[in-house]
Amino acid sequence: MAHDVSLHEFTLIFFGLEPEKPIQSRVKVQIGLFLLLKELEKRGYKVQDPQFVPCRGGPCSFVLANALEELIWSNFIETKGEYGKENEEFKLTDKGKNEAMLLIKEKIKEKDLKDLVTFRQSLDQFTVEGLIYYISNKFPEMRVSTRRNKVRL
Repeated sequence: MAHDVSLHEFTLIFFGLEPEKPIQSRVKVQIGLFLLLKELEKRGYKVQDPQFVPCRGGPCSFVLANALEELIWSNFIETKGEYGKENEEFKLTDKGKNEAMLLIKEKIKEKDLKDLVTFRQSLDQFTVEGLIYYISNKFPEMRVSTRRNKVRL
């Protein structure tokens, strides 16, 4: 299927909806990208398939994780905090902000922009656990069984 938005563009658009606001933790980035994908699809946008799969921390996409790393290495996104920990923070650099603004102008319809910014702002209101709970109820295909096999020693 042809797409209008590549994964790198999609990731920059996600951060560009709130360019001054960092996102805490890789899990929240993945969840936010998953929910933005659903929001964009609902509005008729064609985004390159990020191939989300269910993981313990909610939906995850290994190709989006790679795109995020490439954007960090290319100085579009900067990180602070410990790699992979909850205190790790992601934020657009000045270069990233400029690119994200151009992409939003080019790829996002003006009539959708306000709603998408509100959507992005709403992510900050929820904990990671709250977002995982929401996704497991709204998108059961992304639910991971929490049963653990009991091992007797």
